[in-house]
Amino acid sequence: MKQANAAQKKWMSDITEFINDVGLDILYGPDYEGDTRMQRHHVLGRSAKHNKVAIGHWFVIPVPYELHEPNLNHKYHVGSNKKGFVKKYGSQCGLFQCLVGFMAQWGYDTPPKDAYMAIMDTRA
Repeated sequence: MKQANAAQKKWMSDITEFINDVGLDILYGPDYEGDTRMQRHHVLGRSAKHNKVAIGHWFVIPVPYELHEPNLNHKYHVGSNKKGFVKKYGSQCGLFQCLVGFMAQWGYDTPPKDAYMAIMDTRA
């Protein structure tokens, strides 16, 4: 597995900073109003590639803690009940697209266009 480069590390750090500033409700609705307890989820894994473009360290979304923590059994857990998670919160690509849009509006750097386009093409 290739380690994240400086830009990818900054992207992941910026995701955490952004959620700490605005809260998870921006992506997950009123049940998470004011909540910032999250984990970063590498949607297709850290080493994922799509159309020969490395997207693993870019395709990251913040997920509420209880929906990502492996030791918890939640009915919408992204790992153990992906279909339930998607039905409740939308596709992971859709969450990523919203995240990127919101972060761009707040002045954050976003993933490079080739990585973004490859991520959107995954339909994950």
